[in-house]
Amino acid sequence: MTKRDHSFNSARVTFATVLFAALLALAGTASVFAGGFQLAVEAADGAKTGAKDAALIVRTFGCHQPADANVTVMAEGMVGGRRQSLPVELKADAKGVYSIHQQWPSEGKWVLVLTGTYNGMTSTVFVELGERGKVYADTRLSAWEQDGTHARGIRRKPTAGDIDAALKSNLGSIAMTETPSRSIAPGAIAAGGAGAFLFLVGIAALKRRRRATN
Repeated sequence: MTKRDHSFNSARVTFATVLFAALLALAGTASVFAGGFQLAVEAADGAKTGAKDAALIVRTFGCHQPADANVTVMAEGMVGGRRQSLPVELKADAKGVYSIHQQWPSEGKWVLVLTGTYNGMTSTVFVELGERGKVYADTRLSAWEQDGTHARGIRRKPTAGDIDAALKSNLGSIAMTETPSRSIAPGAIAAGGAGAFLFLVGIAALKRRRRATN
């Protein structure tokens, strides 16, 4: 094999490696954008939503038809040193939009645990409640976020440890892992951009090697 042939084969190997990495990155991005499901919450503002006497507004977001998601809510509390768990009723105000009225006692410490499931995906939101079980006026967690104001979201079902942490006003200690997220994230977009960049770099490198061997 001549030196020229060896250089050309090395260039082909380098290009193939870069191209393979780029395709993997782009494929990963495509799979992320193919699905996703999230819950978003905000303190109710009757003047804006028309939900009279509501405490919290819940919205579903994602691909396909997230409004068809199954959403359940539990009020988890500690009253007089005893744990209590109460199911909370959701009121459908629009397609994929729900309101929650206070259905738990004003005594003790309470958190709301909202869990939505759709197309094999799970989104859970913990909402910290204030005195007398009231939703803080600035409570908010938008779609695609994990940490909001008095709220935290995870992409899996809640555990007893998660609820204990939330009741201790320590939402930040709730583990974010266990089940990979399928939501669209800035990192996924960056991965796609990196893949495209690597592809262009590979093309340029191949051209330079060909010129060098000619």
